[in-house]
Amino acid sequence: MQQTIKSSKTFFASLSQRVRQILFAVVTYLLLLVICLMAISPEQYDLSVGDVAPKTITASKDIVDEITTERRRQNAANAVSPVYYKDDSISDTVLADMDAIFTELRAVRELGEQIRGTWGEDGAFTDEDYAQATGLLTTLTLNNYQLRTLMNTDETDFESLYQSLLSATRTTLVSTIAEGQINDAINNIQQIVSYNTRTDLWYNVAIPTLRACLQPNMLIDQEATEENRQKARDAVEPTVYKQDQNIVVKGDRVTAEQIAVLESLGLLRGNSFDLWLYVGTAAMLALIVAALYLFVYMYVPQLFSAGASALVMLIASVLTITLSLLVGTYVSVNAMPVVLAAMLVVNLVGTQAAFVVNLGVSLIVSFLTVKGTGLMTSQVLSVLMMTVLGGVASIFLLRRNAARVFVLVSGFIVGLLNFGVLLCVGALTSSDVSNVFYDAAQAVFGAFVSAILCVGLQPMLEAAFNLVTPAKLIELSNPNQPLLRRMMIETPGTYHHSMIVANLGEAAAEAVGANALLVRVGAYYHDIGKLVRPLYFKENQMGENPHDKTDPRVSAAILTEHTRDGVELAKKHHLPEPIIDMIRQHHGDTPAMYFYAKTVKLVGEENVDIRDFRYDGPKPQTSEAAILMLSDTVEAAVRSLSDPTREKISEMIRKLVRGKMEDGQLDECTLTFRDIGRICKAFETVLQGVFHERIEYPNVNLKRAQRHAQQRSETAKQAAQGTAEGKA
Repeated sequence: MQQTIKSSKTFFASLSQRVRQILFAVVTYLLLLVICLMAISPEQYDLSVGDVAPKTITASKDIVDEITTERRRQNAANAVSPVYYKDDSISDTVLADMDAIFTELRAVRELGEQIRGTWGEDGAFTDEDYAQATGLLTTLTLNNYQLRTLMNTDETDFESLYQSLLSATRTTLVSTIAEGQINDAINNIQQIVSYNTRTDLWYNVAIPTLRACLQPNMLIDQEATEENRQKARDAVEPTVYKQDQNIVVKGDRVTAEQIAVLESLGLLRGNSFDLWLYVGTAAMLALIVAALYLFVYMYVPQLFSAGASALVMLIASVLTITLSLLVGTYVSVNAMPVVLAAMLVVNLVGTQAAFVVNLGVSLIVSFLTVKGTGLMTSQVLSVLMMTVLGGVASIFLLRRNAARVFVLVSGFIVGLLNFGVLLCVGALTSSDVSNVFYDAAQAVFGAFVSAILCVGLQPMLEAAFNLVTPAKLIELSNPNQPLLRRMMIETPGTYHHSMIVANLGEAAAEAVGANALLVRVGAYYHDIGKLVRPLYFKENQMGENPHDKTDPRVSAAILTEHTRDGVELAKKHHLPEPIIDMIRQHHGDTPAMYFYAKTVKLVGEENVDIRDFRYDGPKPQTSEAAILMLSDTVEAAVRSLSDPTREKISEMIRKLVRGKMEDGQLDECTLTFRDIGRICKAFETVLQGVFHERIEYPNVNLKRAQRHAQQRSETAKQAAQGTAEGKA
């Protein structure tokens, strides 16, 4: 197991910084995505058509009722009247076809007349007679009883039918016959000719004839009609269930339309899945994370290299989002501890990181609050304003004072701010003042809960990640800390030197806006490596100097070794990483010039490589480490001045700082030339107070002065007694 962990650390350490940043971004996104998907996943129901709804189910977002909408559109299309056009050639065709049919009918009638003439008296037609009659018809098919009616009709009735039917058909065609209205046309013709036509002749001969030859001369324009129907379909607005609108009411039977809507929303167990809900959530979260990383890249890129701090930012964000969703679901949206992340990060990492985290939490929590509420204008606005404004207020209040009690005070202040935010939003969106005050009271409760959680979680995160927080730094500055106590006893000179360096560094850090408390504590511990060989350092020597009997190259190695020894001691005592970095970097890669010069004098310059006399480095990477380097250098050098006047101190400070700059020791930190000037002035102020001019005290014989005072006292006493006796 240990081998696996070691291999993993080696693997990640071998990756480039850019790759590690990308991996962290991906992990951050995936973790937040899991939380968001869990938060937006709707409750699913086991329902089918005809079931009784066990509870009222509302729409989680706007959704179209596709079945109802399609039915309404189809009804609208069906209600559109067809578009017709007239074909004048059809009238001639119909009349010609009617003439041709009547010619065949006339032949059948004449056949019947001939057969009846052979009977001599009434009789029935045989199957052979019907077959012969059917053979005369090529465009019309009549059954036997229809043929019998025709064959029994006399010429007068037949010709009368022909003339009446031809005239009525011509009249009907003039007034037009619409496509699909043949039956209506036949009924119209019937009304014209039926009064002088036998009923059996009409139904058995006339109607079959009309059905065989009659055609509409007003035809449907399919393209124009379909265009009108499509316009009618498009004019129908979709049937939409608005977000938070009831789809199914408890106790009602579920319809097919409602089942389709529930399935579209992913509210049915089984294969029901609202893909776009999850796609939209994933895309929105990706945009938020990308925007945050772009903001960090442009304005606070140093956060990318802060391993433990970045992890703390992620943990604080995830914890705040998760708790907010739980409280919003089971208690109230207004009581969510949305400022917890800002409070934790400003105390554990810093203000810049806190602003980034607060922005991300504000967007994500507000986005997730939309689910299932339908209150886009009031509730989401309230959550967004409380998170943004409350977070900024907590960052402002805690940026310089992270004391536990003040965290609680800041929680109460942020609660009052949220109270005002909800009152303002409520005044804009609601007329029910009682509910507004109730919601605002919940907001105060949520902010105070955030402060309580911050007080409880901060020490655990500090210990888990060994972070440099103001509380941690104050704890490390306690003189009873094991390493400081050892320095006080075993290396008093180094301890005194560290105290003065701390004063210098703190003043310089305040002058340029750096972390003054970090510089002070870093100065306390920067020389703890001297505990390993205390007598090899001048400030701890009371008599003989061991370097006088040591090869200068060995002396240089011992001297430069104290940074490595300090790092080992710091790790052993679990000092935070920024303090360890300051121990490692406070000499940069400067050379031990005294022993280099001594070696050159012994063996010649051509036989000496100055790189052998340099510290391991690296050069200071932060403003705080660079200030510590300059403070350490200045304190040691100024202390060596024989007559430290104001002018000499100022000249020495600027000479030493200029030397560090020329050696490139400040190339990798963020200090500017303006910062360098302010640092030098701060050093001058502190050192002139330490090495101020003192008056020369005279050599006074205290015993003689005491005898003279006693004699004067006795003389005054005797004079007083003589005066009293004279008056008596």
